[in-house]
Amino acid sequence: MKIRNLLFALAFLPMLTVFAQDAKKNTKPAKQPFVAMFYNVENLYDTINDPKINDDEFTPAGKVPWTKDRLETKIKHTAQVISEIASPCMPDLVGFAEIENQQVLEMLTASAAIAKTKYGIVHYDSPDERGIDVAMLYNPATFKVVTSEPLHVTLPENDLTRDILYVKGKLNSGQILHVFINHWPSRREGSEISAAKRMAAANVLRAKIDAIQKLEKSPNILILGDFNDEPSDKSITEGVKALSPDQVISNNNLYGLLFPEFKKGEGSLFYKDWDLFDQIIVSGNMLSNKKGLRTSVSDAGIFKAEYLLFKTKTGESRPNRTMSTDKYFGGYSDHLPVYVKFEL
Repeated sequence: MKIRNLLFALAFLPMLTVFAQDAKKNTKPAKQPFVAMFYNVENLYDTINDPKINDDEFTPAGKVPWTKDRLETKIKHTAQVISEIASPCMPDLVGFAEIENQQVLEMLTASAAIAKTKYGIVHYDSPDERGIDVAMLYNPATFKVVTSEPLHVTLPENDLTRDILYVKGKLNSGQILHVFINHWPSRREGSEISAAKRMAAANVLRAKIDAIQKLEKSPNILILGDFNDEPSDKSITEGVKALSPDQVISNNNLYGLLFPEFKKGEGSLFYKDWDLFDQIIVSGNMLSNKKGLRTSVSDAGIFKAEYLLFKTKTGESRPNRTMSTDKYFGGYSDHLPVYVKFEL
């Protein structure tokens, strides 16, 4: 009797295998989110001295020599972050601050960790005296650039700063997404003295958003950047008019997705304490949509992989930076990257 049952089971094994294979073939893969990230990479310069900008520090003759090997390490580190921030997905959009030129972006996109995505590049040289720009990579399989332009920021006393990068693109779903990449003037002179400069940048950004909202009903707006201000500072709340997402959501208002993290004391860089200068701001329609492009506060975050941090002698975590004015550390950046995922 046992032998008969065994033979019966063996006879059906091939059929069960076929059924299992068919079930596997018919299983639809889970929908991949559309992912955007922003990363102030801390001085991604090439090693060549450009006489048009103040880049002497980032050459082999600099006080802390910026060599070919160190540049290659920096490129490899940056590519690693991009490849892992939304694993197993690759980001569809990558916004940057502190990029020197097109050449380092081409080196980055050719890096082994991300080369298969074949990222496209959107970059314009800005008037910044140090020659650092904002830029954006995009996955051409999921995002088609319709138009792009640099938005020039005029500062008091004719100081120079980075342009704001504006990119209008179309997703595979057919929806239009308006993207802004920012790196606003620093607080080097002090936060109060330099506040007017960041408000000037905020006004340029807000004017472009107003123009878009006059032309489109409830446009999808995504704002990424290092604002050198907190989510609660006037440049954000009054200039850009970005609100906390714990308020009633309105389609054409803007909301800072990392505001809850800020309220908890979290940050993306450390000076005397943690600051949240790297932010993600979206239009309200993407928070209230039941269909189309949508996201939520829980879909945004600060990427805190262990290798991006180091422990101080007292056991506190700090960003694992590349270098300071007098020492090379070999780390990643003095900023942590931020990200947001969208459902389509």
